[in-house]
Amino acid sequence: MKIHKKRFLFLLKKQFLFIIILMTVCVTSIGLFTSALYQKVHVAVVQENMEIYFSQLTRSVDAMYNTCRNIAYSLSYSQLIQDYLLAQTSIEKYNAYGQSYDQLTNMMGLCTYIVDIAVISARGNTVSVYGSEKTYAPLDITALKEQKTLSSLGRIFVKNKECQILGMPVYSLETPYTSRIGTLFLAIDIDGFFLENSADANYIPGYALSDNSGRMIYGDREFTKSNASDFQVKQYPIEEADGTLYMMIDNDIFTAAGNRIATLQLFCMLILLVLFTLIMLHIYRPLIRSLQKLTLFMRNVATDNQRNYKDGIKIDQGIFGSKEISEINNSLNEMLLHTYELNHKIFENYTHMYEMEMNNTKTEIAYLRSQVNPHFLYNTLTMVCGMAAMGNTDEIIDTVSSLSQIFRYSIKGNEMVPLEEELEIVKSYLNIQSYRFGSRFTVRYELAEELLECLIPKMVIQPLVENAIIHGLEPSLEPGELLIGCGMNPEHGYLAIWIFDTGIGMEPSKLSQIRKELQRPVHSANTIMDAYQDMDSENHDSIGLLNVNSRMVLHFGPEYSLILDSQLGIGTNIQLRIPYQTASHQLSKPEGKQNHVSGNYY
Repeated sequence: MKIHKKRFLFLLKKQFLFIIILMTVCVTSIGLFTSALYQKVHVAVVQENMEIYFSQLTRSVDAMYNTCRNIAYSLSYSQLIQDYLLAQTSIEKYNAYGQSYDQLTNMMGLCTYIVDIAVISARGNTVSVYGSEKTYAPLDITALKEQKTLSSLGRIFVKNKECQILGMPVYSLETPYTSRIGTLFLAIDIDGFFLENSADANYIPGYALSDNSGRMIYGDREFTKSNASDFQVKQYPIEEADGTLYMMIDNDIFTAAGNRIATLQLFCMLILLVLFTLIMLHIYRPLIRSLQKLTLFMRNVATDNQRNYKDGIKIDQGIFGSKEISEINNSLNEMLLHTYELNHKIFENYTHMYEMEMNNTKTEIAYLRSQVNPHFLYNTLTMVCGMAAMGNTDEIIDTVSSLSQIFRYSIKGNEMVPLEEELEIVKSYLNIQSYRFGSRFTVRYELAEELLECLIPKMVIQPLVENAIIHGLEPSLEPGELLIGCGMNPEHGYLAIWIFDTGIGMEPSKLSQIRKELQRPVHSANTIMDAYQDMDSENHDSIGLLNVNSRMVLHFGPEYSLILDSQLGIGTNIQLRIPYQTASHQLSKPEGKQNHVSGNYY
């Protein structure tokens, strides 16, 4: 009895999905585990180190200020200092000065951060190692009146160093705390102290020292802002310093391990990807070869190689293969046979349909353009009749000449004309309207000279100008302005033509209705004539706008857009956006016939 081994066939999609899920789970698990573990340990170690470091720094600050305090007390109650401060005659001052100076110098040696010691009496007796009475004159010592201990007075320059000044009142030994005979000053190189005491730290946090009066003795005041999102700020009171010590720890030291973690993750991911790549190459190498062969064959088919249609393709996957590839191979060969038979029929039908569409489009455009002239002719002839009744012969001749020029232009030549020619006809039209409206409105042009050779459909600007005059400027009781301009959008490469009038504008409901009509298909009736009759009956006051829109849609399809915006009492803006083309650079007509209507300006 022959035993058949059971085979398991899986869809290629499921196989790839299984590998992707497995790889994602492994990489994610390793990354999350290593990141969380390392981050937890690292943060704990850094925080502990920072606490130890700052505790040591705090003790050092305390010790330094305690030394300064002891020195101040020793000098304050020194008999030599007392004698000098109380000396009155020159001989007494001379005898006591030298001994006082030596004592100050000796005391400075007890603390390397003391830059200067000075004692100044109310009588003007001054003894100082390096400074003078003028050095300490800017200090405000009024706060020391009620103090009996060493206090911070701020920072001044002593011996070319900006030092913290500690002050202490000196009282007479005979009547302590009642008779103040002078003031003792200590100049401390606080910058040198912090720089020296932070030299051995692996990470130097930012720190600042301020006294109880709010003066910054060391560091930046910004360090004391505890709401800084990028830093952790801790503060410790320093009794000996009569102030507060701030430490600012950059949060980056807690996240700096992220780079190392990312490196570790990248290394692990690289190993996993190498393993998975080897597995995929071993399993899916036949699949890759089959797909490559299939892709090459399909490219040959795309180049219209007729031989490929007849011969088909045969893919040998070897021992390991994919069911989908085998089915694709068989289905593709069957499809090629049917394609080869139907190819000629499809081409003939497509050619016939394209010719019918082009003929229909040309007919629609010609009909729509023919509808412009009767409306304009009716309005102009009505005005000429008025001129004739008034006997204005010269005006009639000028008007008829301009009218003749417009109609000759509309019935001759190609459908596409340079923008410059179209604007000449618009100027002829405005010349006619100037007799009718006089100074009711002015005309302004914003035209880029380099765009005058651009090609546009014939007779599209004049109907829009007429629409602006009849429905915008004429009903207005105030003098208005008509702006005609053009420009090119460099980013999207289209030509923009706009007509703006400062007439009565439109109600929002009317504007919404016209925009809705502009978005409708060019014609939903059986013929273009029926569609035009529908437009004329439903939107008689905007027929010129709808007519131009229909023509532009038939010309350019989706490459054309019309922007209409209006505000009651302000005016109306109409903008056409068409593909940029000149006589030397013509664009083929895009497929489709749907335009885009918007309310945004160019």
